[in-house]
Amino acid sequence: MKCKRARTALATILLLAAGLAASSPAQASSCPTDTVFNPITKVRWNCIFPITIGGVRVGSTDKLSRELDAQSSSKPLCACRKGATFWFGVKVSFWSPNRMIDVVTEPGCMMALGADLMPTHGRLQGSQSSISDGTNTRKMFAQMHYYISPVWKMLDMFTDLPCLEDDGFDVAMITEVLPTWQSGTLGAIIQPEGILFGNPAAGLACMADCAAAAAGKVIDPLFWCMGSWGATYPVAGDIHFDDSVEAWAGLAARGTFMMGRLGALTISSADGCSFIPQPIWTKSRYKYQLMEPVKGGSCVNVGRPGALWSSAKHAPGQDNAQFMLFEKVICCAGVSTP
Repeated sequence: MKCKRARTALATILLLAAGLAASSPAQASSCPTDTVFNPITKVRWNCIFPITIGGVRVGSTDKLSRELDAQSSSKPLCACRKGATFWFGVKVSFWSPNRMIDVVTEPGCMMALGADLMPTHGRLQGSQSSISDGTNTRKMFAQMHYYISPVWKMLDMFTDLPCLEDDGFDVAMITEVLPTWQSGTLGAIIQPEGILFGNPAAGLACMADCAAAAAGKVIDPLFWCMGSWGATYPVAGDIHFDDSVEAWAGLAARGTFMMGRLGALTISSADGCSFIPQPIWTKSRYKYQLMEPVKGGSCVNVGRPGALWSSAKHAPGQDNAQFMLFEKVICCAGVSTP
């Protein structure tokens, strides 16, 4: 009920923004109009592999998938109960594309819709700037939009699997309405635990996460680290970077983390029977595919260094990005008993 109310309120905000756009004077916008989401052409479908059915793996694998598949292959048979319904079967695991994330320098630019719904007349604008500290690093600020996009349901595929969410396409979050996203200081007030990780010891721990991410792994207990993409705190729209594509990915991952802190992130349980909330994300259950401005050739784990995947992904003059978020689904697929 709370989720429905939140979505209704957000839909109202978007409708009001659209009305303002219609009544405001026309002005130039850098929001592209040819980025409307098409699941057939935009999703990198090889990212759903490997698929594990009853402990048998199908498709290519990597280090991250190999560790996660161990959870489903160790006990290939499963049994679940939900209320008065009981079912038994085999464990199935795969990567499911079910969320989209925009990282935009143009406020209100809804890339999945191909429209600018919230003209702000220069306010809340994204930016890039150099930092005068001798490190030759830069700072980026951008807005984030988080969509619920159940691709399998859109394509009417695998609808009989009990572990796929039954939500429809929706806009779950736009950071233009969040004061905490505009200022790291405000974000620290709302999430004071971030102060615990702003010290040298926590920073040194992130070095291990960087090394693991470069090797295709993640260290879940280090939830405040995003490998080479930076840190999850402060949960705000500014991030230090050397590679702009890597910075986009960092803000997309930070947005995912924020949705968990807001109670809007779940993952399938290890037994494949239910969904469990993720107030602190399990990084190994997610990977990202760049869809705009240039379609990525593969999916990357959280924190993977941009030098290994971001080459030629930033088209000149295009500073808005869109990602598909793949989640590792573990499902008990079987037959229910009366």
